[in-house]
Amino acid sequence: MMIDFVDVALNWALPAILLDQILFFIIYKIAGDQICIVDVAYPTSHLVAGIIYCIFSDIPLPSKIIITILLVLWSMRLAGFVFIYRVLGGYKDERFENIFNEFNNERLKKNMMVMIQFLFQGIFIFVTSIPLYFLFQNNLTWKSENFQGLQIMNYIALSIIPFSICLEAIADIQLEQFKKLQQQDLIPKTEIMETGFWKKSRHPNLFFDLITWTCFGLSAIYDGISVCSLIGPIILFCAMEFVTVPITEAHMKKKRGETYDQYVLRTNKFLIF
Repeated sequence: MMIDFVDVALNWALPAILLDQILFFIIYKIAGDQICIVDVAYPTSHLVAGIIYCIFSDIPLPSKIIITILLVLWSMRLAGFVFIYRVLGGYKDERFENIFNEFNNERLKKNMMVMIQFLFQGIFIFVTSIPLYFLFQNNLTWKSENFQGLQIMNYIALSIIPFSICLEAIADIQLEQFKKLQQQDLIPKTEIMETGFWKKSRHPNLFFDLITWTCFGLSAIYDGISVCSLIGPIILFCAMEFVTVPITEAHMKKKRGETYDQYVLRTNKFLIF
C-alpha cells in the first residue's frame, strides 16, 4: 500500500496540485493581483487531489460517490464563498497585503514571492489531503455480516461532515453580515463580532473546518497503516494554531487594541461552547 501511495501521490497527486496552484497564480495575475484568489485555490486543489485518488481507487462505485459528494460539497462551498464575498467583492486581505507590500516597487520580486506562496500552499495541501488517499482505499459498502468497530466509526465520521460544512458556512455568513452592517455604518467599525457562533469562539469557521477534516481522517481508517490519514488534520490544526490564528489575531489587536484583548479573555480560541 505504501508503494501505491508513493506512486499515486508523488507521481500524480502532487504534480496535479502544483499545476492547479500555478493556474490559479495565472488567474491571480489576470484578475489584477487579487490575492484572495489564493483562498479559492486552497479548496479547489484539495478537490483536484481527491479526483486523482478517486481515479486510482478500486473501491466500489457507491463508496466513491459518497466520498466525492462530500469532498465537492466542502470544496465548492468554501471556494464559492471566497469567490463571491472576497474576489468579486474586491476584498483586500490586509494580512497578505502587509506581507507583500514591501515588494510593491519591485514587481518581478513580488510576483516571485506570490508564486512561492501559491506553491508552498500546494505542498501544504498535498499533506492535508492525505486522508483522501486512504478514504478512497476504504471500502465503505455496508456489510452487516462483518460490520465492525472501525466501520461504525467510519460511518459516524462521514455523517458528521455535512453538518460541519453547513455550520462553517453559517459562521462565515454571520461574519460577512456583520461586516456588511459595519460598511453601512449601522454598527461602529470598532465593534467586534460577538453574536452567533462568534459569541463563544474567536474562530468558529476554523473550528468547523477542522472538524470536517478530522472526520475525513477518521472515516479513512480501516487498518493500522491507514491511521496515517490523521496526519492531515494534525498538520491542519498546527497551521491554524501556530500560523493562521496568530497572524489574524495580531492584525485584529493592531486594529482594535485593548478592546480585542478583552474579547480574547472572554472567548475561546476555537471551541463554540
